[in-house]
Amino acid sequence: MALNEAHKARIVGHMNKDHGKELTHYLRAFNGLSSSAARNAQITEMTLDTMTIQSASGSHTVAITPPLGSAADARVRLVEMSQRAQQKLGLSDIQISAFTRPEGAGIISCLGVSLYFVCAATIALVQPGTAVWDVLDTAFPYGASGYKWLVKAIFVPVLIIHVTEAWWMSKTRLAKHGIEAGSALWLLWVANTFVEGYPAMMRFDGLVEVEKKKKESAKH
Repeated sequence: MALNEAHKARIVGHMNKDHGKELTHYLRAFNGLSSSAARNAQITEMTLDTMTIQSASGSHTVAITPPLGSAADARVRLVEMSQRAQQKLGLSDIQISAFTRPEGAGIISCLGVSLYFVCAATIALVQPGTAVWDVLDTAFPYGASGYKWLVKAIFVPVLIIHVTEAWWMSKTRLAKHGIEAGSALWLLWVANTFVEGYPAMMRFDGLVEVEKKKKESAKH
């Protein structure tokens, strides 16, 4: 028995309009596509046992397993496939779609790191005979020479630490909770984590906990 055209049109229209992210998950989990290759996924054809999905990399056939008995099975089966895809990809059913500003210790961390990078960017201006040299020579421990040595000495370690924190944020949190690499939201969180560091991760974890509680409350 084939899918009724009217039923098929309704299912395909709904999936394409409201579940594009799930379609990319199908392509990544079941067809082995990369995130970039699976972008812009849209169903172009559907039968009881397959979906034809067009994405940035072309047309792909995804098996519906087990096959549908009728159109009435579509919702349950596609939800089950979505859950299997999430598990296979290591994704959470908690999706984050917002960015929140630093607060508390995060603000202090942002200010401190930003100040250091300003110091590093202007280090060439600190020269003997300048007013800034005289101020640092008087006010900074070990004088202006010590200031220049310290700023230069810690530059690479600071850069490595903050790049690592931004990478870890993306790897362990952003992708897991539905924030696509390269998106505006991804860039906001990654850039903020580069500057703010660990407090940004804690803030993101707080958002996840809020969404978990909302999900649990909706069950009751």
